[in-house]
Amino acid sequence: MSGMIFFKLPALSVFFAFLLLPIAAQEDSTKNFTDENGHRQGYWEQRYPNGNLRYSGQFRNDRPVGEFTRYFSSGNKMAFMVFCDQGIRADTKLYYENGKIAAKGIYLDEKKDSVWRYYSFYDQHLTSTETYDAGVRDGISAVYYPNGNYAEVFTYRNDQRHGWWKQYYADGSVKVMSEFSDDMRHGDFVYYSPGGRKEIEGRYYRNRMHGEWFFFNERGEVISQIKYTDGVAENEDELIEKQQEEFRIIEKMRGKIPEPDESELFLPGGRR
Repeated sequence: MSGMIFFKLPALSVFFAFLLLPIAAQEDSTKNFTDENGHRQGYWEQRYPNGNLRYSGQFRNDRPVGEFTRYFSSGNKMAFMVFCDQGIRADTKLYYENGKIAAKGIYLDEKKDSVWRYYSFYDQHLTSTETYDAGVRDGISAVYYPNGNYAEVFTYRNDQRHGWWKQYYADGSVKVMSEFSDDMRHGDFVYYSPGGRKEIEGRYYRNRMHGEWFFFNERGEVISQIKYTDGVAENEDELIEKQQEEFRIIEKMRGKIPEPDESELFLPGGRR
């Protein structure tokens, strides 16, 4: 998956800590106002030491309302959030420092919810999507090629991979299909050539190859067969050199396609 860039959002608790930091000084009575009950009211802002805005937005009874904007120290926009439902929901856009969109999604009660979309720093194509339920991945997560076709699709249940994992060639044809259960490979595995021909077929049991594994030639005929017991091959020496190398490559591929990494949201050029 060379050339693909993947991103995630910074941890929400940190993000909101930045967004809603208390202000040490109040410049006038119409800004950064706290009422007699200690609740923030009206327009609030905070600035970097260089004088540029850090964030700005409105509060009502200590809850953010309406539009909130957070900025990089350079003055460029970092995040734009629209709060509703008494500050519980925030429709959010996150930006790279060059002004391009990094991600879009919803926070509900300060947790990711529904579908989040992540975009390439370079050409703004959709790089990945994740589905959340109250901050936990639950549903379909996908990685995309620049042409819009799927590169990889996972199904999550309660933040664990569960169900089919599929990997694709850039033309949209399936490359690998493998079943997961409770975040472990468990079930059928099939590997296809770029032309759609089945090359390898077998099964996993709790992350270990188990049972008969079959290797096919270009005519679909079985040319070799290995029996595994809890990941240990009984007759691996029967594999010809080509299949041995091919299988090693497939095994190395497992987990190598990166999932979006929250720590790299504002890279390149945006680390603070």
